[in-house]
Amino acid sequence: MASDDASVLGRLRKPKYTGENRCTPCTILNVGIAVAASSIVGVVAAPAVSDAAAGGLAASLLVACLGAIYFRGYLVPGTPTLTKRYLPDRVLALFDKHPVEDAQFVEAEPAADGQTTREREGGADAERQDAVDPEQFLLDANVVAPCEREDDLCLSDEFTARLEAQTEQFREQSPDAAAVASLFEADPESVTGRDTTEFPAFEVRERLRKWPSDGALVADVAADRALREQSDGWTAIPREQRLKILESLRSFRETCPLCAGRVELGTETVESCCRSYEVATASCQDCGETLLEFDPSVIETPESEKEAAN
Repeated sequence: MASDDASVLGRLRKPKYTGENRCTPCTILNVGIAVAASSIVGVVAAPAVSDAAAGGLAASLLVACLGAIYFRGYLVPGTPTLTKRYLPDRVLALFDKHPVEDAQFVEAEPAADGQTTREREGGADAERQDAVDPEQFLLDANVVAPCEREDDLCLSDEFTARLEAQTEQFREQSPDAAAVASLFEADPESVTGRDTTEFPAFEVRERLRKWPSDGALVADVAADRALREQSDGWTAIPREQRLKILESLRSFRETCPLCAGRVELGTETVESCCRSYEVATASCQDCGETLLEFDPSVIETPESEKEAAN
């Protein structure tokens, strides 16, 4: 019987509008509608039945409405679309977050003592101490160098060779828990793969670490190994900053870590719970792997450079 109940509830639930995808403005609006509707029913029913019966009817309706909101994400069909269309952007911004602001490496549930790993290790300040200037470090380590054909930085030939050698071994099989553990300098037993079809994810020391694609994971693991060979100072950089540097290095890749096709910059529309955003992407053209998503406003164009100069 319990399994049958769970099956029924599973059919009622709409993952598109619940859990992490729940639209907070929609939920608030629908709860308000549920409270108002149940109150009106109680008032209308009061003359015909006893106060207790009217109150019970109103309470039953409210519970049913809240149940629908919990399992389906909304009470009135079309609320998510109507919310995006008609609520002012400044209101939606109070509840929403730009997709590229959602950190690639996100905190999982707190540890048993109620503290996260970061808190036990001394907080964010401890992770930032002795941090390096990323661009200067990469230049000094000959990881990047001035491009030959444009005024920009490119991966050096020496590092490109190391990176390709490390990448090749993962083209047939994605990094396992042991490879991810090396990335975080963790005990392999403390790393567990998470079953998800949306993106590769591993739980490392009570934190959920996720990547936008298998290609992005391969890119980071291979770059970390190549940097350990390239520079003795790489492992002295605080771990969280190393992760950010690895993420930025994905944008330097010209060939895909998985299919070896060309990596190109482009844009796409990403839906959040409340709004639609235009994001810039670095993607593999042959296999569609997304290596990186970032805010298009951070890209410098000749026009933006002129505006900054003025």
